[in-house]
Amino acid sequence: MSSDGREIEPPRGSWHDDSIYGLRVVVGDHERGDWRSELVLDIDHIVEWVCGLDRRPRFRVAPASLIFHDVTDLQVAVDCGDTGGRVALHALSIDRVARERIEDQKVCFDRPYFRWRIELNWPAGGSIVFAASGFTQTLRAEPVLQDEQWLPAATRV
Repeated sequence: MSSDGREIEPPRGSWHDDSIYGLRVVVGDHERGDWRSELVLDIDHIVEWVCGLDRRPRFRVAPASLIFHDVTDLQVAVDCGDTGGRVALHALSIDRVARERIEDQKVCFDRPYFRWRIELNWPAGGSIVFAASGFTQTLRAEPVLQDEQWLPAATRV
């Protein structure tokens, strides 16, 4: 439940432990009537968690585009620390995603509108918060059985 007492409804699907290796903001050409406002996350989506015969977990993972539509109020809080320039960036990792409906919104009068909160495993305490009408997720390749929860960068399409 949110701090103001409204129910928080989890989204369809699960992105727990998915890696985010790309983040883009896509805006349309307002002068031409294209009011598109999208947040695009390039992710390694864990399609299935598989328990092997040796009881070790394996994962079916596919590169995917997760696109949120009609985005407003974007807040990105990512602090990887200060290593003095010794540690390179690496993918963010999703812990959980929550959404709650915004009743008095002024963006999408013909459909529900939500405040989304993506909490990160890595870096700890990180989050991506925004409002959006919904999302589409597209797998860009067939899932591959992996020992890890992510794909090697060279295999992403």
